[in-house]
Amino acid sequence: MTEQSEDKRRARLINAVLERVDVDALIGQVELDDLLARIDVNELLDRVDVDRLLDRVDVDRLLDGVDVNRLLDGVDVNRLVARVDVEALTSRANVGGLVAQSTSQVAGSTLDIARRQAVGLDTLIMGLVDRLLGREPSAQPLGPPGLVSEKTEGRPASAPGRTRVSGYYAGPLSRLLAYLIDSFVVFTGAGLITTIIVGSINVVLEADLQWDWRAGVLGFVAFSIWFFLYFWAGVAISGRTPGMSVLGIKVVEKEGTPVRPRHAAIRALVMPISIATVVGVLGIVFDARQRALHDVAAKTAVVYDWGDRPAELPAPLSKWLTDHGVGDVTR
Repeated sequence: MTEQSEDKRRARLINAVLERVDVDALIGQVELDDLLARIDVNELLDRVDVDRLLDRVDVDRLLDGVDVNRLLDGVDVNRLVARVDVEALTSRANVGGLVAQSTSQVAGSTLDIARRQAVGLDTLIMGLVDRLLGREPSAQPLGPPGLVSEKTEGRPASAPGRTRVSGYYAGPLSRLLAYLIDSFVVFTGAGLITTIIVGSINVVLEADLQWDWRAGVLGFVAFSIWFFLYFWAGVAISGRTPGMSVLGIKVVEKEGTPVRPRHAAIRALVMPISIATVVGVLGIVFDARQRALHDVAAKTAVVYDWGDRPAELPAPLSKWLTDHGVGDVTR
């Protein structure tokens, strides 16, 4: 008997046996739990060729079989939204912080643009004064020794095309604008305070206060106290008044250290004299350290200080100064 005949015989025998097997009964005898317990899932997964399996998946056909409308109809949107903790989501996303930060950055950038223009005009004004007085700009002090080295080799670059002026003596325009803002606040505040006090007295005491010389003297004294407190408190606490904060300038000791309350008081007391005589404020333009009479009396100076951002010259002016060989000086 040949090998081929033997194989055929075995095949017929196997077919005959399979025909007698009741598959349903056989499956019914299988304990699925025992069978699954014997399967090593990790080993089974290791034998799966994932790449080959994915290659056999017809994604287009699979997506075509998805009824999107039916799927969406099964979604309860109201219930889904109700389960969303909006407050927790907002808190984790820090939306309030992001909005506040963005608003602060925009406001800061806008304010810096205005400050740069004021600093640029200060530079041009002082350059013109130096030329009229025959002073050599490079020989003039740039700022208090504690903030600016006398051997400055040039201002450090802070942004492309711009030059830093942090710590340098503040020019006349920046100081004038700061004073105008402070004056507006002082006079407006004095008017509001006076109106409130007089109105309260008239209503509560049923009085009829009239304006005469005694009321004028009392008003002048009250205004003087208010004027002193306004210009002393801000400078003594933070080195600047609200107007100075807007323009980015600050009062310091002549060496560059924080101003002391005693010197801030002297400065506030002498300031009215500087303003009234006019001559007292001319030092801001003609003095080498740009000090007014009240700065000289209090041994203080006013410098550019924009807080956590560097004070800068406008890019076009920085380039012009550099092109003309005066890029390393304030004026």
